[in-house]
Amino acid sequence: MLKDAFFNVYTKFKLHFYQEIFSRFQDREASRTTVETFCMEIILALKEPTINEFASFVHISSPNAAYKVNSLIQKGYVEKVQSSQDRREYHLRPTKKY
Repeated sequence: MLKDAFFNVYTKFKLHFYQEIFSRFQDREASRTTVETFCMEIILALKEPTINEFASFVHISSPNAAYKVNSLIQKGYVEKVQSSQDRREYHLRPTKKY
């Protein structure tokens, strides 16, 4: 129980940290691998978000989020999984490569 509580607090801390980092990257070019790592950690912590959920969490536009996610898909770190409840929706799932 204590382990689960600590894990939840740590996850929330990481997510807040990544939100702050993304807000600073809007005005300047950042290292691609660093941003991709942050994206993967956020996707993992949000537990299979949609692209719009990911975009809104990190406060970036949906097209910008789609660009970042497509880059991760091409590199084999993320896969899009069609929702069983709403077939129009896709969730982001980290692959074994990550």
